[in-house]
Amino acid sequence: MPEDIVLIPETEKQYPDEWLLFEIVELDEQGSPLRGRLLAHSPDRSVIDEAYLRLRPQAAYIVWTGEIKGIFVLCAQ
Repeated sequence: MPEDIVLIPETEKQYPDEWLLFEIVELDEQGSPLRGRLLAHSPDRSVIDEAYLRLRPQAAYIVWTGEIKGIFVLCAQ
């Protein structure tokens, strides 16, 4: 595995309570991100958004590694 390619589930554990931006290079059998390049990480989501807009990865995966305190769902009809 090339040095810049990481296992996404393992990398998520290394950055608790942060947003992570990956470029996905491999999915698992269920279609979940498995391997990729970590492009940015920060507790501040705006840092991730800026990195995404600057880098424009082909297949992006953004994930929060902390506890989700509440969920807001907006449904438009």
